[in-house]
Amino acid sequence: MALLVADAGAARVPGSRTLLVAGDSLTVGTEPYIHRYLRGWHIRQRVDISTQVTEGPGILKSYGRHLPRVIFVNLGTNGDPRATGTFLSAIRRTMRIAGPRRCVVWASIVRPPVGGASYHRLNRVLAAQARKRPNLIMFRWVRLARRHPSWFGPDHVHVTATGYKVRARAMATQIRHCREQTLRPKRVALPRHG
Repeated sequence: MALLVADAGAARVPGSRTLLVAGDSLTVGTEPYIHRYLRGWHIRQRVDISTQVTEGPGILKSYGRHLPRVIFVNLGTNGDPRATGTFLSAIRRTMRIAGPRRCVVWASIVRPPVGGASYHRLNRVLAAQARKRPNLIMFRWVRLARRHPSWFGPDHVHVTATGYKVRARAMATQIRHCREQTLRPKRVALPRHG
């Protein structure tokens, strides 16, 4: 398992550029490139081949109060596309652990159907949760992948080095946007008088 650790104090500074990447083999593939597009960030990576979506909340929880301000998740690729309840539960648990003051970017899943079931089921669950939660941003990997089918190898999941570079750059854009979300002052509804 790949693990890069930044200094613990950075995660406590409001608005600091700290990132946790939690994911499977696709994040292993982007690991060599992500630093290039997020210069000046403290990046912690907990990525491993075949990581399951059910492992995600535990990864976040292990950081306790040092959980970075921004979290990128790429999980669900290795699960059963029919297990929408398990996927939804993992998203909800992840967001509870992250809390309202952090922002999560979660990648949509590109993978051929398994047992006749499409991964669009899980992507629909993710999209619905992102619409409900202002601090959950869906990284639209499906959209980017459709435009570049030549990146993909025979498994139609993993991509070439070029694909990983472009993916890392697109991830960085969403990660910076996510950080901006954490810096925006929260609006508080004041009672009306009169």
